[in-house]
Amino acid sequence: MDSLKLKNLEPFGVGGRRECYVHPENASRCVKVLRTDDRRTVRLSAKRRWVPLRWRRKYDNNADEARELHRVHLRIGDVMAAHLPLCHGFEETDLGPGLVLDLVRDHDGRISRSIRELASTGVDPGRLEPAYKEFSGFLLSHRILTRNLHDHNLVAKDLGNDRWRLVLIDGVGDPAWLPLARWIPSLGRRKVAKRLARAWPRIVSFAKSGGVTDELREKSSWDQGFLRHRGE
Repeated sequence: MDSLKLKNLEPFGVGGRRECYVHPENASRCVKVLRTDDRRTVRLSAKRRWVPLRWRRKYDNNADEARELHRVHLRIGDVMAAHLPLCHGFEETDLGPGLVLDLVRDHDGRISRSIRELASTGVDPGRLEPAYKEFSGFLLSHRILTRNLHDHNLVAKDLGNDRWRLVLIDGVGDPAWLPLARWIPSLGRRKVAKRLARAWPRIVSFAKSGGVTDELREKSSWDQGFLRHRGE
């Protein structure tokens, strides 16, 4: 089987460690590949920042995300698709192994935007609050553990008529070295509730500050979460 051709395509999203492309053979899916350029973010403890980039151990976000989404799917099934992408495994690409996931699109077919992008274009977060409450109920009822909930990892799917649904596109799983929250349900629910309680005030404060300016996007990593195109 030939590998997927991505090199000549423009990614619709670029994160610190990965690039995201529309699947060239299935527009309802995306392909995440690991970045290999020297500007990528490399996880390294502060004590070892002197280690040259080429010697640093690579962190495979794709493998970690596939493992966590598979774990959730085994536990709750396809119902996860309401607020998490379904994982369709790996495919070979001309940029390396690609993780294939559902691609979140609005009711009009365009790729959905992150809360970071929406807030930076003047969308009042109050319009998204009902969707956040629904999303919160989903995480709590299914005890879905996450890392910190960031505005650039929460995508708002526009359902039309000012109705929205939030989808977490990155950050599923418990980063704790000893995952007690995954093993002990009561501890897990408390951890989920704490993450949710902290995230919404940050989102509101971020929106009130005006979001991300063009200058910040050009000179920092705040460009993460902004679409390069919307997959039309």
